[in-house]
Amino acid sequence: MIMLLSCNKSSTDKNNTKDKIVAKVNESVLYSSDLKQISPNGLSKSDSAALIQTYINKWAYNEVFFQQAVNYLTEEELDISKELEEYKKELLSYKFQTKLINEKLDTNVTIAQIEEYYNANPQIFLLKNNIVKVLYVKTPLNIPNLEKLKKLCYSSNPKDAEQLNSMCIQYANNYYMNDNTWLMYDDLKKEINQLKEEPEYNIQNGKTFEFTDATSFYFLKIIEVKSKNTLSPLSFEKNNIKNMLINQRKQRLITTIKKDFFDKAKTNKELEIYN
Repeated sequence: MIMLLSCNKSSTDKNNTKDKIVAKVNESVLYSSDLKQISPNGLSKSDSAALIQTYINKWAYNEVFFQQAVNYLTEEELDISKELEEYKKELLSYKFQTKLINEKLDTNVTIAQIEEYYNANPQIFLLKNNIVKVLYVKTPLNIPNLEKLKKLCYSSNPKDAEQLNSMCIQYANNYYMNDNTWLMYDDLKKEINQLKEEPEYNIQNGKTFEFTDATSFYFLKIIEVKSKNTLSPLSFEKNNIKNMLINQRKQRLITTIKKDFFDKAKTNKELEIYN
């Protein structure tokens, strides 16, 4: 690639005194200026060169195939003017729609609106998987005062919780002490492999587990469980409901705007429909 970028101008590039040809397939040419935005900042020279070379190879690979398609297809098949016009209409309409949404859409959703939607549609908020609230700590096996940490994990004293948090900051590989937030139980099993062997009926409110492997100690307390096929908690669905309500508003807004444009076009006789 470096050789290609530093070579003399091709005879087909006589009118271009600055740009250099990097690759060429028949009359289609890739110039060095086309590569300027390929490599992001922060890459080493070798990684940057490898990324650019990959781009050049991909361009050449696709260009060869495209030219084969041009040679193979009939004149009728090569005429894509209608498809391009349709795509242009769709693309510009989408850009216009996006701009209108950004300018006019009300994205403020209140807690009362979220609760109203949740209470009116319980059937769509049935859990597909188990969710849990937990206390979770993972530390190396060889930390000092491991027994003290275990004792703090079992304590319900708020002062002990503060001390446990301090020890976790010092020693833990990972920990989770937010007992107000629901987690996907399947995500927890990815974090603690031993949980995969636990039957789901054993995952109950207040249940505690201790696991060890070759390097780590795991403590897990199940604070609360919501089983699949039961009603999902509102706190777990809050963001989903907000997005649903905003999407509904988005659809109504675009429908209303399109109808207004349509009605105005009829009123101003810009639109005529012939029987």
